[in-house]
Amino acid sequence: MWGGNGTSHDIVEPPKDLISVQIKSKDTIDRLTFTYKDTKGNQQTVSWGGNMGDDHPAFVFHPNEYVKEVSGSVGPFPLQKLPYTVNSLKLLTSEGRTCGPWGKRGDNDTDFKVPVEKGRIVGFHVRGDGFISAIGFYIHP
Repeated sequence: MWGGNGTSHDIVEPPKDLISVQIKSKDTIDRLTFTYKDTKGNQQTVSWGGNMGDDHPAFVFHPNEYVKEVSGSVGPFPLQKLPYTVNSLKLLTSEGRTCGPWGKRGDNDTDFKVPVEKGRIVGFHVRGDGFISAIGFYIHP
């Protein structure tokens, strides 16, 4: 998991396929909403974070398209006097499409990159309250 502290948020049902991702952001990642198909075949939608920032259109994945890489940055969010938040986020799909980048890399941020060579990213878990403080990923083989 990349980032700082905050309330832990996780999904209830194990993910199998990612259907869409929607981000609310400006200078940091304020809210993460995503829809996925669970291992029982049901569609689930979860949303975590705050209500500040700008709404961005949902990114809907094509059938058989998946996330093969996530990158972004974590670091201080001086406007809210927070020591660590996820300040930027970008997804790369198996079809070469890019989702984002959302948010804004800060001057003192640490970059992260999660390439998945065998498998795909199918969901997220986070820590955060009014903003996304940390992010982790579910990978399905």
